[in-house]
Amino acid sequence: MVTSVDLQDPMSYYLFWLILALVAVAVVIFVQVFFRIYLKDILRKKKNRKPKIKKVSKKPLPVLKWEYLQKMEYLERRVFSGGVSMRGGYQDLSGLIRDFVHDATGIKVQNYSLREIQKVGIPGLTALVQEYYEPEFARQSMADIRASMFRTRKAIELWY
Repeated sequence: MVTSVDLQDPMSYYLFWLILALVAVAVVIFVQVFFRIYLKDILRKKKNRKPKIKKVSKKPLPVLKWEYLQKMEYLERRVFSGGVSMRGGYQDLSGLIRDFVHDATGIKVQNYSLREIQKVGIPGLTALVQEYYEPEFARQSMADIRASMFRTRKAIELWY
């Protein structure tokens, strides 16, 4: 049977698709390299940036301190009367100092990990949260909650 249609050789298509695939791969590699170089500096600056500490409290600092010292007294009564376990006491203590720092500075440290708190640059808060970590998360701890409460109270009283 004779046809009027001439078919092209399959190898002629092969070269076209190979060139197209190589060009696509080269474009993807170029875009990756370009954005990694371009965005690396931007991401590094954003990663190393510390939150600015500023006084944002609507209340004067002495009033804020007084309120949190009252909360400390209430927590102490609950812990020493047996209403709260030592682990629960440490968790409440951690929440209390984090809330105080947030109210005093505006930095939302309530949900920060210890590493993120270290990056903020408040050594007193870092030391306290580091002290709370073991008793907060351990099944049993030999930590002294009285000493921790004393240090937390002093941190609030000496806050500037």
